[in-house]
Parts: sequence; C-alpha cells; structure tokens
Amino acid sequence: MFEIVSSASLGLGLFLLGLKFFTEGLNHFVSKRFKHIFINLKAHPLLSILAGCLVTGILQSSSATTVILIGFVQANLLTLHQAVPIIMGINIGTTITSQLIAFNMGKYSFVLFPAGVLISLMSKNKKKRCIGEILMGFSLVFIGIELLTKGLSPLKNILKFQQILGQFGNTPLLGILMGFLAVSVLQSSSTGVAILQTLAEIGTISIYPAVSIMLGMNVGTCVTAVISSLPLGKSAKQTALVHFFFNVAGLILVFPFLNLLCKVSVDLSPFNLSRQIANAHTIFNVFSTLVFLPFTKVFINIAELVIKQ
Repeated sequence: MFEIVSSASLGLGLFLLGLKFFTEGLNHFVSKRFKHIFINLKAHPLLSILAGCLVTGILQSSSATTVILIGFVQANLLTLHQAVPIIMGINIGTTITSQLIAFNMGKYSFVLFPAGVLISLMSKNKKKRCIGEILMGFSLVFIGIELLTKGLSPLKNILKFQQILGQFGNTPLLGILMGFLAVSVLQSSSTGVAILQTLAEIGTISIYPAVSIMLGMNVGTCVTAVISSLPLGKSAKQTALVHFFFNVAGLILVFPFLNLLCKVSVDLSPFNLSRQIANAHTIFNVFSTLVFLPFTKVFINIAELVIKQ
C-alpha cells in the first residue's frame, strides 16, 4: 500500500506541476489577448460560450476561469447576464484536458520535456521561455499520467477496492457523492477525471461507476468559485450561485439517462475506456449547455431570489 500511495502521489504531483507550467506558459504567451476577451464580449450568447470554452482550454482550469469571471462581475466589467453563457462555455472547455489525456501521448513526452527545459533555460526572449514552459508542462502532464498508471496498477488485484468501485456502478448516487467530495478536496475536476481515466486504463474501473463519479466531480468543481465569492459583493455571489445551479441542473437532467450516456460514449470509442470517460464528460457538458441556454434568465432569477443583498 505504501508503494501504491508513494508512486501514485509522485505521478499526481508531476501531473499537477505539468498543468501549472502549461497554464502559466500559455497565460504569459497569450495574456494580452485573452484578458480582454471577456470584457469586450457583448455579442451573441453563442460567442460568449465559445469564449468561455477557449479561455478554459488555455488555462486548463475551469475553477481558475470561473474565479476570474467572478472578479470581472465584482468589478462591474461584466453583468450577470453576460457572465452566464460564459459559465456554460467554461464547463465545455474543462473537458479538453480529459480528451487530451485520452490520446495517451506518454511515449512522446520524454522527448518534449528536455526540449522544453533547453528552450526555457537558454532563451533570453520571454516568449521563447514561455514556449519552453508550455512544452515542459505538456510533457509533465503525460509523464505524471504514466507514473500514476503504474502506481495505481496494483489496485486491480485488491478485491475490496474492486468491490467498492463496483458498488458505485450499482448505486450511482454513491458515485456522484464520491466524485463531489473528491473534487471539493482536490479543487480540480480535471485532476479528478484524470485519475478516473488512469483507473480505467489499468482495468480497475468500468464506464458506469466512472461516469457517475464524473458527474459528481462536475458539481464539486463549483466549490472553489463559491468559496472565492464569499467575501465579495452581491453580483459576484450570484455568479457563483448560477454556476452551481447550472451544474446541479445538468446532473438532474442527465441522471435518468445515465445508461444511455454510457452507451453513447462507448459506441463512439469501443476500445478505449479512457476516451469513453472523456466522451461522457464532453457530451454531458455540451448537452447541458444546449438544453439550458434558452433558460439563462431562469438561473439568474433564482440566484437573485436567493441572494437579494
């Protein structure tokens, strides 16, 4: 058990470090471009969704993007009405990480990492150093996943662990609760879904318990935004609350069709369980956005009703 925990911790640590390098490198590289995307966005809600998706794909963190958005609302740079479609786009953008992980690019990452280190250390130009950081971060994400996979692989031989995960498949509500609690602690749904994909790669978890846990993670990611809004004003709190309501509504909408979601995800990628989880993650968020986009005013009204002052 000590070997499992230490190996998995090393892999998870490198994964998080890789995300940090990748995020910071991209952030510096395109900072002047993306910081004004939200503020200057006054157009159609579909463009707002696209902007939320794009920025979250760059930052590789829905929590970070939501916190930035809440700050803009607090500073009166955006209204609550303008923020809601962006929140929907943020949910879609966070699925990009899981889709990238499903490509299983670990064998190439050991080439990219030294290249990134050399560029970062030898370049005096800031943009070139950022490119080095992006390469380092990208490679460390997949090196971390490789180590996490090797570290967790002995779990497939532990019967008790298999029984617990199997119970999540038989009782989806337990899986949803588990996912919510896990991401509330990890403060990153991308990390949580990456761990799920790793467990799937070693044959420890099947698609049904994985998807129920993933749905819980999707709600758990709202905790960071809610906490960050607590010391702020009314509009900021309402924005965080809309994010929470939207994710809960998506969960309620999809829950009766859990088996159908799993089936569609499997049919799209029959031989790749990691991709199946990524597919379910993407389908869930895209479907929720399409269904609830016409009802953004309802979410706003509920948030304004709950938080009046």
